Amino acid sequence: MNYFSVCDGIGAAHAALLPLGYRCVGVSEIDKYCNQLIEEKYGNTLFEKKYGFKNYGDFNEWKWWHEVLSKWYYIHLIIGGTPCQSFSIIGKRTGHDDLRGRLTTTFFDFVAHIAPRWFVWENVPGVLSIDGGRYFRRMLAQSAKCGYGVAWRVLDAQFFGVPQRRRRVYVVGCFGDPVRAGRVLFDTETVQSVSQVERKKKKKHTKKHSVRYSENSRFAGTVRPMAGGIVSERVELTVVDGVDNCRRIRKLTPLECERLQGFPDNYTAGFSNHQRYKMLGNSFPVPVIRWIGERILREEGGDEQ
Repeated sequence: MNYFSVCDGIGAAHAALLPLGYRCVGVSEIDKYCNQLIEEKYGNTLFEKKYGFKNYGDFNEWKWWHEVLSKWYYIHLIIGGTPCQSFSIIGKRTGHDDLRGRLTTTFFDFVAHIAPRWFVWENVPGVLSIDGGRYFRRMLAQSAKCGYGVAWRVLDAQFFGVPQRRRRVYVVGCFGDPVRAGRVLFDTETVQSVSQVERKKKKKHTKKHSVRYSENSRFAGTVRPMAGGIVSERVELTVVDGVDNCRRIRKLTPLECERLQGFPDNYTAGFSNHQRYKMLGNSFPVPVIRWIGERILREEGGDEQ
């Protein structure tokens, strides 16, 4: 399946979907540091020949992306997490009045025009209560009018193999079929947040990942995610020093943040710590996107065309 990544960031969609056999046909991202990282990791000639990768830049300008619009039928999935700052309960909650918030409307306009078989959109849970919930309902209604069956769910990264509590809203749309959209996000056996069998598996994976997280360190802990990033100046960790058994509070390292988000070690190496924290904090948790991608492929019967 071919996908287009909106607000691509540091490429969590690529890290999650490419190993599953998906093909990237384009991205939209304007942050120069994110673009530099993506160019280093995915922008080589081989990748471009194999996947047709290209950064189309400012998402607000999509109506002038003639190359994308002329090849709309190549896009089977549109995925993106538009900026969350205007929806977060920590921020001013300006919603659509904020330019960043308007990118959410732009995302759904883009989906309506391209009409892919699937779309996946992610944001903070605060989006559910903006304008008394009416804003979120309008988004869903707009998708339904365009022919999409839509399902949404709050997923927590801690149940997908990484040791951090990171709750996000995921909206999945399937053109013409609400049942398939629902099956991607929900198990048929249960409507709990995670099925009992799945929960046990995720706990085992989280335990293993916690070991990896604390490698080469005497400390272990979890992160309290912030609206615009993964680490604040007052992140509190419960840690045990193996030498003197004292309890200490310290800031996570960028390497640990990479592990908490499910990226390979040193994925963001080569940038300042400030930029690494920002890029990782604004990213998807890779295992959650991989889980959704696997379930979309299952609904497609393994079809990767």
